[in-house]
Amino acid sequence: MLLLLALGCATPPESPDAPYDETAMMADVTYLASPELDGRAPGSAGDSSARAMVSERFAALGLIEPEEFGDYEQPFTDAQGNETANVIGYLPGTDDALASDLVVVSAHLDHFGDGLLGANDNASGVSGLLSIAQALAEQGAARTVVFAAFGAEESGFEGSNHFYTDPPSDLDPADFVYNVNLDMIGSYDSTSTVFALGTMSGTPARAAVDEITAEYPHLDVGVGEASDESDNFEFCSRGVPYVFMWTEDLDCYHETCDTADRIDSENMALIAKFTGDLVTVLADTSDDLRAGVQAGTDVCGM
Repeated sequence: MLLLLALGCATPPESPDAPYDETAMMADVTYLASPELDGRAPGSAGDSSARAMVSERFAALGLIEPEEFGDYEQPFTDAQGNETANVIGYLPGTDDALASDLVVVSAHLDHFGDGLLGANDNASGVSGLLSIAQALAEQGAARTVVFAAFGAEESGFEGSNHFYTDPPSDLDPADFVYNVNLDMIGSYDSTSTVFALGTMSGTPARAAVDEITAEYPHLDVGVGEASDESDNFEFCSRGVPYVFMWTEDLDCYHETCDTADRIDSENMALIAKFTGDLVTVLADTSDDLRAGVQAGTDVCGM
């Protein structure tokens, strides 16, 4: 009750009827980037409410809780002493031969607070992650797909580092075969390009992107460039291939103008669906994705 009073009239949106619905995705963004949540800074009341929303959505979708948590939250204390958490749920694979492979879909939940509301950075990515989770929960996947809303990304990928270095006992990092990371997918109209970073020539993700791009003639998808500027770093720096879906924001990156009313909602929904199709290809391919993991090698730029 005290938390609800502190957050005023902001109410978490209900679970949408279907994934990739533009209106429903904008309802998620509007809630997460509401003034009442004030940017979801680690350890804040807004951070706690945002985590609760994601946990409730994971539960509604029937995602599995990591067995040692008791719920979907993996608590940790960030470098500034703030008590926060990652929100982790997973969809078990349907193919006995592939289910031990883990494809991790991630988006960071935090922003800075103090009037920096972070609609594009990264309420948009969290909304995309939730839509992908809904789509895959409905259709299933051969490999196990882990959905991770990481905390404390803005201070240096602290949540994803904690997830990797102190993982839940039923999710072994040695089984990670791909990371698909969504960060700032709501500003397509800034440069009219969405970047699928990490899709270097010869990677399974590049082949997957090339396969599905023709189905999205209204999206200009940039491929072949590398990045270590988001939570994908904790994966690719340890040898796990990645795709980092990102749209550049020329005007409001880390500024107070990063608000829900500026989100390019139509293309955000398209990018989320494109990313969901990419995750589906990676999760279902008969190709040996483990062969592409180079444990102990930094593959962020390879």
